[in-house]
Amino acid sequence: MPLLTPSSVHIDQPLSNLTLAYVQEQTNFIADKVFPTVGVQSPSDKYYIYDRANMNRTGDVKKLAPRTEVNRIGMALSSAAYYADVYGLGMDFDEQTLANEDSMLEIRSAGAETLTNRLLIDREERFASTFFNAGVWTTDVTPANLWSDYTNSTPISDVTTGRRTMQLK
Repeated sequence: MPLLTPSSVHIDQPLSNLTLAYVQEQTNFIADKVFPTVGVQSPSDKYYIYDRANMNRTGDVKKLAPRTEVNRIGMALSSAAYYADVYGLGMDFDEQTLANEDSMLEIRSAGAETLTNRLLIDREERFASTFFNAGVWTTDVTPANLWSDYTNSTPISDVTTGRRTMQLK
């Protein structure tokens, strides 16, 4: 006589309240924090640049005696050209697959989130390969000890020093 088993009385179905995805938190990306995204009307144009040395000069401020004039300073301005490269990525879904989709999947939303995440990762990689190279920041910071030397290295201090150096430059 056949006996019922747990697997014969239940057909496995996907959970309707749980789906796992591997997506980074968008706030973890830094490229747009270092160089914020700027909307433009044309893919190529010019932009203004204030003279950095002039903007950060010191020694011009003086204590004023009654009825004395303030020290007057000037400003310097130049311009440079830009070209806004366009990057893209796409994902296709056919109607038959979408018509057969389980409701908890929300394939189109998951696709949009995947595309956004991949574009952010690409921008982050381009940022790192462009700006984390020797000579880019005019000052290179080299740790005294390799970080693999766990006895003598100071990675937190090294990163803090590097961050401060970049902020000042």
